[in-house]
Amino acid sequence: MEAMEARFKAVCLKLWGPEGGEETYHWIKKTRPAYFHSLAIQAMTPIWESDRLDIRTKILCCIGVFTALNRTEVEFFMKMAAYHAIPREEVEEILLLTGLEAGFPVAEMAVQYLTKAYDPAVGQ
Repeated sequence: MEAMEARFKAVCLKLWGPEGGEETYHWIKKTRPAYFHSLAIQAMTPIWESDRLDIRTKILCCIGVFTALNRTEVEFFMKMAAYHAIPREEVEEILLLTGLEAGFPVAEMAVQYLTKAYDPAVGQ
């Protein structure tokens, strides 16, 4: 299990960068029951390690999905997008498409997280 935990931490650092990844890794570990955490990282780690799709595509897909579901977890993926220098305009286009197909109220929710991730001074 230690090897899986190390791989999971490496995925967090890859997705959110050194500072954000370390913070997110510890937050996830601290807020999940041990058994739940163990099963979750066994599912999540190989998917984010896989290279069949590039990281940019994975992040944009997750932004679209979590926006459509009206889930605040979209904030995690907005932070990933900003860290990986995905142009804000591309994320905005994903939100417009998601708004068109899933409803603009959900896209409006996600715009708040987009602004916070790309304009950190606004989120303070």
